[in-house]
Amino acid sequence: MRDSRGTRVTPEDTTSDTYRAERSHREAMQQELMDLGVWLIEHPEAATKNLKPIRSAKVLKPGVYYNMGTGMVDRIFSPQRVALGHKMFRISADPAAPVDEIRRTVLEGK
Repeated sequence: MRDSRGTRVTPEDTTSDTYRAERSHREAMQQELMDLGVWLIEHPEAATKNLKPIRSAKVLKPGVYYNMGTGMVDRIFSPQRVALGHKMFRISADPAAPVDEIRRTVLEGK
């Protein structure tokens, strides 16, 4: 691979340390959300006890949600349509909520 001056470069040369650190931080946050989803699958009573069910909404507002059907914890940044009969639970109204806050809400409720 060559840059605009014709100099040979490797993929490691084209990204900064900040980019690499930021990317791994995002991946770690996503992994923590996936781990929370797995925990909720294993403890379904926690979702009904600690989280607010969203059953009649046709459009979800921005926030952090647990989808019982897929077992995923997702951050939603813009309004999103959902199918009828969905089993969703709101964890936080703030889509940028820190993972620690999300974890605390899932495990302990409000």
